[in-house]
Amino acid sequence: MMDGSAGFSINDLLAGILNLDNVMQQTTSKPTPTAHVIQCDECKMTFQQFIKVGRFGCANCYNAFKERLTPILKRLHSGNIIHGGKVPERIGGSIHLKKKVQQLRAELRVLIEQEEFEKAANVRDQIRSLENNLVNGEGKDS
Repeated sequence: MMDGSAGFSINDLLAGILNLDNVMQQTTSKPTPTAHVIQCDECKMTFQQFIKVGRFGCANCYNAFKERLTPILKRLHSGNIIHGGKVPERIGGSIHLKKKVQQLRAELRVLIEQEEFEKAANVRDQIRSLENNLVNGEGKDS
């Protein structure tokens, strides 16, 4: 049973998972010629405070601590430091084509209801073309 009296917080847990204690030791053990403390210009939070608290004070902290965050982000994201989006590249093309087909089908229904059959025929042809691309696997790298 955990009653919280041990003084263990979620920040301690995150610091342990991220190995922030070792990062902090490495950053403080390196002698700096000017002994300059890295601090956010906006909220005045220091990197040491970030390590202790486990969260930034403001959006500008990302830029202020960028140099020190890179090794942490590389460790967390398997060596990647650039966000690649929510959809993996290898399947992104087909997902985008499927979404486009759904949008065109909705547009087709509206055009049929409005009895705009020539425009509906054009949309139908676009749908068929996109579906052929999906079947032939052309959307995988798009």
